[in-house]
Amino acid sequence: MATFGDMRELSRYYGTLSAPNRFNLSTKAAGEIKSLLVDIGDSLESGQLVARLDDEEYGLARERADLNVSLSQAQLSEAQANLDLAESDMRRQSSLTKKNIVTQSDFEAAQNKLLQAQARLDVAKSQLRSASNQLADADLRLSYTKVVASWPEQKPGETRYVSSRLANEGQLVTANTPLFEVVSLDPLLVVVDVIEKDYPKFFPGMEATLSTEAFPGEIFTAKVLRVAPVLSNDSRQARLELEVSNPDLKLKPGMYADVVFVFNEHKGVWSVADDVPFRRQEGYVIFKADVSSGTVSQIPVTLGLNENGRVELIGVEPLEAPVVTLGQHLLQDGQPFKVADEEVFKALTTGSPAGGVTQAPAAGDGGGV
Repeated sequence: MATFGDMRELSRYYGTLSAPNRFNLSTKAAGEIKSLLVDIGDSLESGQLVARLDDEEYGLARERADLNVSLSQAQLSEAQANLDLAESDMRRQSSLTKKNIVTQSDFEAAQNKLLQAQARLDVAKSQLRSASNQLADADLRLSYTKVVASWPEQKPGETRYVSSRLANEGQLVTANTPLFEVVSLDPLLVVVDVIEKDYPKFFPGMEATLSTEAFPGEIFTAKVLRVAPVLSNDSRQARLELEVSNPDLKLKPGMYADVVFVFNEHKGVWSVADDVPFRRQEGYVIFKADVSSGTVSQIPVTLGLNENGRVELIGVEPLEAPVVTLGQHLLQDGQPFKVADEEVFKALTTGSPAGGVTQAPAAGDGGGV
């Protein structure tokens, strides 16, 4: 059957939808899980509290660190007062020495006391800095008992979702124990492996259509995100990553994806089933049937795009008569033909559109009708 319409050069690949951002939310401290505040399917914002650990031990450590800071501050105040006293005594001894009222040894003793007081002040300052650092560390460890969802936001208010719960309340955990798996759902990623023949046709930004078994008949738009610069030595295929917008969150990671690429499109062309053109020495030909005369005309054709079992005929005149679809290899130009089905024959002789099914005469039929 010859038809008039549009033809496309297609390529179909299969892959699986996946989340481009998938990671585990883990603890930074050890302890007992007191409460889990989210569960599978819940949405998350960056900075949201998702779990609490037992914080009693960390709270006591924080109190001890705070007391050490207070003690160090008191020692620093004492050391500062001693330094002030030593400086005052040193000034007095220096004045008396100039008047020869005190001996040189008394002056040197005052000088040594001043140096010692300065050293004690330096030590007190160091102890206060150390105690302050310990308090900051205790505060940080105490904060780790509150597990918070956190990730670099690619867009303001980006939402992610809990895909799996990996621990339970009451469980004792160590640092870096995963509690939840978190995924992003918009956009999604689909990875396909493309063959060497098609590889040069792909480029970042190229669009494709995607369908899934979960939503039959519904088409989603995908866009090529990355094209691997190398092909596998084993498979001669290259990795292709596509991004799929998913604002309604209908698509889910793990779904099977049928991806179709359109490399070329020709509008308003004639096409026939791809087994109709017959290759002869001079090239491909088809046979047009003249219903009124009962003979066929041989038409040289050039083949173009192939889509869904049909092939484009390039540069042919309008095919206003049906073409032979069976037994073409038995025909010669001007040879009689017969119709495979009487009902089809009646339709053809009453002016049906081009494309009726005709059959060439079998060998020995002597030209048959």
